[in-house]
This record gives sequence, C-alpha cells and structure tokens, in this order.
Amino acid sequence: MKSYALTAAILFGLLGSPASDARAQVSCTSGPYRLQLPKSYRALRAMGQLRRERVLKTEESGVLRELRFNGLELEVVTSPAGYTVSKAIVSTRNWKIAGPLRVGVSARSALKGLKPAGVPSDGELEFSGDSDSIRVNLSRGRILDFEYTCSGD
Repeated sequence: MKSYALTAAILFGLLGSPASDARAQVSCTSGPYRLQLPKSYRALRAMGQLRRERVLKTEESGVLRELRFNGLELEVVTSPAGYTVSKAIVSTRNWKIAGPLRVGVSARSALKGLKPAGVPSDGELEFSGDSDSIRVNLSRGRILDFEYTCSGD
C-alpha cells in the first residue's frame, strides 16, 4: 500500500498540475509553445509531401480531416472560413512547428519554459493549459515525439 502511495506521489509530481505560468503557455494558438502552421488550408496541405488525406467526419461546424506527412499527423476541422487544428502528432525532427519543442532535442532545455516538477530520462509528461494540452514522450532525456490536443475554439 505504501508503494502505491509513493508511486502516485511521484506520478503526480511529474504529471501533476504545472505552475500557473506554464499553464498559460500551453496553447495551440498562442504563446511560445503554439503550433506555427500556415494560415490557409491550401498552404497547410503544401507544407510537405502529403502522404494521406482523408475525411473523418462531417458536421455543421465543418469537416474533420486527417492529414499525414512523413513524421507529422494533423487532424483539422475545415470550414469556408479556414481551418483549426484539433490534434497534431510530431514524430520526426524535420518539423520545427512547435517553438522549442522538437524531436531529438534535450527535454530539459525544450521544456524549461513549462517549468516541469521534474524531467525523467524516460517516460511521458503531460502539460495542460486552459483548453489545450501537450503530451511529450521521452527517451534517454530527449524528446521522442509529442502530441498537441487542441480545443478548436
């Protein structure tokens, strides 16, 4: 029972609520960790070799689409007004679209703006903002991949 409590305490320390400054910085559309993507959907599709594009769902608010590039997966909602990102997964170092976050770089330096309680050598960290979140997978102290979940508001 004590082991479980200790494990829970360690996980809360690593995954628990970030500092209020970091909370404000976790956003898909603003702050230093925002996604830096083209303004138009047409330019988004042309930012690399598009491996696959498919429609996942059609709703009144728009069309949910999946775009796959080499090392980048995006889910976007398109509408006549443009597009909004609902999810982005980056798994190769080619993509410099997330400020200091980049696959292969030192996690400690890339995440210092988010002020994590601790950065493990291996594992997963998650940071939540007001409505968006970032999940980062680590291996040997370096970023293996990361995923943005965006509210789309």
